[in-house]
Amino acid sequence: MKSTIRTTLLVAMLVIPATLFALELRVGEQPSISQGERILGDVYIAGASVQSSGTITGDLIAVGGSVLLNGNVSGDVMAGGGNVTLLGTVGDDVRIGGGNLIISAKIGGDLVMGGGQLQITGDGIDGDLLIGGGVVRIDAPVKGNIAIGGGEVFLNAPVTGNVEFKGDKLTFGKSAVISGNLTYRAPKAAVMEEGAVVRGETKYEPWETHRGDYKKVAGTVISVFVLGKFFAILVCSLLLGLFFRRYAHELVQTAVARPFVEIGRGFLTLVALPIASVILLATLIGIPLGILGFISFVGILVFASIATPIVLGSIVDKWMFKKNTYEVSWRTIFFGAVLYVLLTTVPLVGWIISCGFMLLTLGAALKIKAGIVRAWR
Repeated sequence: MKSTIRTTLLVAMLVIPATLFALELRVGEQPSISQGERILGDVYIAGASVQSSGTITGDLIAVGGSVLLNGNVSGDVMAGGGNVTLLGTVGDDVRIGGGNLIISAKIGGDLVMGGGQLQITGDGIDGDLLIGGGVVRIDAPVKGNIAIGGGEVFLNAPVTGNVEFKGDKLTFGKSAVISGNLTYRAPKAAVMEEGAVVRGETKYEPWETHRGDYKKVAGTVISVFVLGKFFAILVCSLLLGLFFRRYAHELVQTAVARPFVEIGRGFLTLVALPIASVILLATLIGIPLGILGFISFVGILVFASIATPIVLGSIVDKWMFKKNTYEVSWRTIFFGAVLYVLLTTVPLVGWIISCGFMLLTLGAALKIKAGIVRAWR
């Protein structure tokens, strides 16, 4: 659990400095930066399908279901999504997480990536390479060190520094030239194709299943899950809060007006709805309504998890900076998403606090909905 918290804190520390002074924010179904655009400063872009083809002089943060980054970025790049493709040139570090990741870019700093299917090609990496993934293929030169944890790894490029590996299978292609040392743990010795060279010292330790190994693997899986959860909540919260800004403001104002009442309303709803659904399922006539009740129960939980960062971020922002009003902006939503995910990783105390804010948000949303229904009558 400590590794999970550290990972989420790392994500927050990596992202917050780049976003506090962002000059450009683009959120939508298919937000994009065209090829002819040149943006001075940092860029934050999020949506279902994201594309950036322009020139960015600062940092780029991109989150979406599908992310294509084929422009030039002078600063850092941080991206997350189901499918992420990075082309072009990056002046500094790159940090990417997702399902399928394709890197074919010149990277001036370090590359940190984690996902299922990972492929690295292009002009190479000037810094270090840190990878966690299922199937990894590296065909780009690396001037720094490489550290890999994963399933099957195929390395077919020159590496100036050391290589460390821990996983199921390691294969060196004919173009692999390791100038430094090779240290790895695997069930079997690495496969060396003709032409592959390790100029430094090689240290191999056969993989033995220990209880501690399971803990490390579980920690890695949990960390990746938390990172994916953060990106998913952040995107959905931004879409809800920025596209329905008026509703988001009303949600916050309703929540803070009578917080204990709204918490009670949310709690009673979460308790009563599944009980009523079970009772309806016990009757032949009420089966459709019972099924609808359970579907609604899942739906409100999903909605509450998306809307809670909006309320949480606005309240904490006002309290920390001693503002006169509650603000709803991309900055407060981002801050709320970070806090919410962090709280959900802390046993007991964090769970209670995050649950309290979720009930508060749900109660406020139900009150707004009730007001709309009354207006229809």
